[in-house]
Amino acid sequence: MGELDIDEVMPITSWGRQPNGAEMVQYDAPMFLSFTEHSLLHQYPNMRAECHWHIDLEFTRIFRGHMMYFVSGEIIRLEEGQAIFVNSRQLHYGFSDDGSDCEFSCSLLNPSRMGALTAIHERFVAPLVADSSLPYVVFDEHDGAGDRVVRLLDQVHSAKFGDHALETPRTVPQTAAGMMLTDDLASLTVISCFYALTRELMDVSRQRHAGESRTSAMTHDPHIDVLRAMVDYVQQHYVRPITLDQIAAAGSVGRTTCANIFRDLLGQTPIEFVNDVRVRAAAELLRSTRLPIASIADRSGFASASFFTRTFRRVMHVTPFEYRKGFEG
Repeated sequence: MGELDIDEVMPITSWGRQPNGAEMVQYDAPMFLSFTEHSLLHQYPNMRAECHWHIDLEFTRIFRGHMMYFVSGEIIRLEEGQAIFVNSRQLHYGFSDDGSDCEFSCSLLNPSRMGALTAIHERFVAPLVADSSLPYVVFDEHDGAGDRVVRLLDQVHSAKFGDHALETPRTVPQTAAGMMLTDDLASLTVISCFYALTRELMDVSRQRHAGESRTSAMTHDPHIDVLRAMVDYVQQHYVRPITLDQIAAAGSVGRTTCANIFRDLLGQTPIEFVNDVRVRAAAELLRSTRLPIASIADRSGFASASFFTRTFRRVMHVTPFEYRKGFEG
């Protein structure tokens, strides 16, 4: 296999987990805690993001192609011109179902740090985050509310990447100098869009509660809580040996139920998920350190350097050495 192009690798930003299992986010607007990336699905191992959750509100906007999207037990197909809002603390990930690529943006907005006055936060933001009928909302640019949401997300995108970033299709990810917003005033754009997006989402929430138009979204699947517990266990303990019994115990279920939940909700076996988490952690160490391959294998939870190399190549389609070489100037 030839030398790896740095633009073809998976984007990883401060990979890690907080003590409660939430994903760590490297915000590009630290004052207001927001983050936006512009990506393609082919950058991710097996063209799928890792199953994760965080306290941030997440908005994914599809520029070109399509993406399948898992949110707390449901799978949605997102088409070009659509966007999805994922509420706080929902398990979610995007993936390709047919090997085709998808160009998209993903914006995270921390609901507790977007500058809202206490009274506004308590009246609008906190109820939105706590609304069990609103785990996600799909918006389409061809209807009124959807068009407004998509345009707002494009403004958030432009606050980081500039006004001309969306003019032409891309085969490599869009990057920003220093991965920060374009300037200090861009923070005002982000926060104004947060208020406007909250307004649109509150409209949706009130419509659902008034008409009970989406009872399926209000039905809670108990397997999601079990999956969350097992996913959190793996993400917190991947550096040590993990057995199927330990994963199942984290969810207070038996081995067979554990395996069935991972198969039905994530399309992976529990051990495949463990190796997936370890490979992504190793990729971050390969990119950000000069540690020997054997040390990275050990720090990522692999029993040996040879098993690490085989697993990494199967997931990433390049060897650890080739992956690292792609970042060398």
